Amino acid sequence: MIVGLDLPVAELDRRIAARTDEMMRCGVADEVRRALLDPLSHTAEKALGLRELATLPPDEAREAIVARTRRYAAYQRKWMRRIPGIVLVDADRPVDEIADDILDLARTR
Repeated sequence: MIVGLDLPVAELDRRIAARTDEMMRCGVADEVRRALLDPLSHTAEKALGLRELATLPPDEAREAIVARTRRYAAYQRKWMRRIPGIVLVDADRPVDEIADDILDLARTR
């Protein structure tokens, strides 16, 4: 059984913006500057937000990161829905309720 966690787009967008704001408050821009002092792996070079934080003022970087993350999330949602037999579970509720629903689904299969 394959289970996908599903959120309303508006809630997903809100969480993306909130997570980006939290990263900015916690000093991700300084972390990127320190990381760029050494050579980066090809994987690290592709990290979402790295390019934006390295080249844009903080406010513009924040907006660019939110927009890029939303596009990536939309791509992931489309990809996930193509998985044959996937069971989508409402993820806009407490984690213990989500886990209980997934366990109930597993027991009935």
